[in-house]
Amino acid sequence: MSLFRGQQVQRVIVQMVLTAVLAFMSLKPSHAAEPKWESLLPAVDTKQSVAGEWRKTDKSLTVNAATGGRIVLPVTPRGEYDLRISFTRKTGRHSVGAVVVQGDRQVAFEVDAWGMNLAGFQNIGGQSIRENSTRRENMRLENGRRYTITIEVRKDSLRSLLDDKEIAKVATDGSDLSLSDLWRLPQPQQLALLAWESETEFHSVEVCSVSGGPIAIARTTTAPPTSTGTPSGRPAGTPSASPTRPSTPTPPSSPTTATGKRVLIVIANGDFFYREYADPRAELERAGIRVTVAAGRKTPSRPHHGSGEGPDGGVVTPDVALSEVKARDFDAILFSGGWGSSMYQYAFEGRYNNASYNGDRATKAEANRLINEFLAQDKYVCGLCNAVSVLAWARVDGKSPLAGKRVCAPPRQAAAGIYNGRQAQPSCRWHPEQNGAIMSPPGAVGNPRTNADDVLVDGKIITGEDDPSAREMGRRIAEVLSK
Repeated sequence: MSLFRGQQVQRVIVQMVLTAVLAFMSLKPSHAAEPKWESLLPAVDTKQSVAGEWRKTDKSLTVNAATGGRIVLPVTPRGEYDLRISFTRKTGRHSVGAVVVQGDRQVAFEVDAWGMNLAGFQNIGGQSIRENSTRRENMRLENGRRYTITIEVRKDSLRSLLDDKEIAKVATDGSDLSLSDLWRLPQPQQLALLAWESETEFHSVEVCSVSGGPIAIARTTTAPPTSTGTPSGRPAGTPSASPTRPSTPTPPSSPTTATGKRVLIVIANGDFFYREYADPRAELERAGIRVTVAAGRKTPSRPHHGSGEGPDGGVVTPDVALSEVKARDFDAILFSGGWGSSMYQYAFEGRYNNASYNGDRATKAEANRLINEFLAQDKYVCGLCNAVSVLAWARVDGKSPLAGKRVCAPPRQAAAGIYNGRQAQPSCRWHPEQNGAIMSPPGAVGNPRTNADDVLVDGKIITGEDDPSAREMGRRIAEVLSK
């Protein structure tokens, strides 16, 4: 009898446990809800562009090939979240990416950056992709191909993926993150899309809350895009103004305090290297320095093809001709590079196969006059890439201003022509070497893995190695003028 009662008690207990388990399960959903992706694209406002011309249709968002192209996203997520963007780079060879916020710090993730096909987060501990632990090499984007970037923001880490393959992961609570000045945004809690000098179409932009908190998307009341695909009604892809660059200095991309300083940038009337003009100019204007553009003639000037000129051709109309310039009106002069700058080589006795590079005696004399005037007034004279040759062949009291100076110059080829009586195409370094300069080895200044920081200041002479050094050239001129 006692055994029978014991079995009854066991059955009762089992039944009670099963009833309790079933009751508990009935209180929970049958499966965990999947995180919900929310589209940001419909709420993106093209008026929130920080740099570049952004055009929106009901299906995508496109930016032209602009220096530092970026637009603010209409969301300020809290806690842990993912950002996912799908895009196609149509032109250019530079980075595409996004800015995210972890805690109260912004950081950028980029793919195909620095002209070195790098990917990673920047900045971490003040270091860019070039130096920090997230550096990933050989990350070249193929123009015309669609990619998807996913950035996972967690309270103790950041992780990025390209087409579902992990690219970079870093343990961080956000305290060591910062946003490069190249991507500076109006507010410290903003997210953004990025495209550097590359026409890019963004097909989708989505955000997903991982920590469970709601995501508030800032809806706009702007009119929907027109059937032409642009808010202004222009045909898609049509520049907003003349293809000629403005003859007045463009405003800096972020608020600055005017310094009262002025810099003259000299470009060639043909075949100037666009980035070697635009990048220094952007940095100078960012620092509050007013820029004036000069050339031998005040006529529309065309850059080298493929030098970062963008889809509108990058034509620039100089503000003044060299003959109109007085050194007293400026604090520094910068000759930007490209083979066309050879037209200003005052004492060069050779001859180039491209006749336009030979210039004319009057224009060369004006360039030489200005170099003499700036140095006589103890002002900075600067040359970038092939334009270092302009300083090399100038003559001040009968000798080159580069004689005995420490100089950066590019190892790439100079324009083909007659050198020392023979047909040749030597390195651009040949020009300063022939004029007594003390040459820095290529890529030897600063970080030896890159020439992006290869700019030398020796007295009042500043020289830069190549187009990757162009932005550093602008920053260095701004730095010396601030002292």
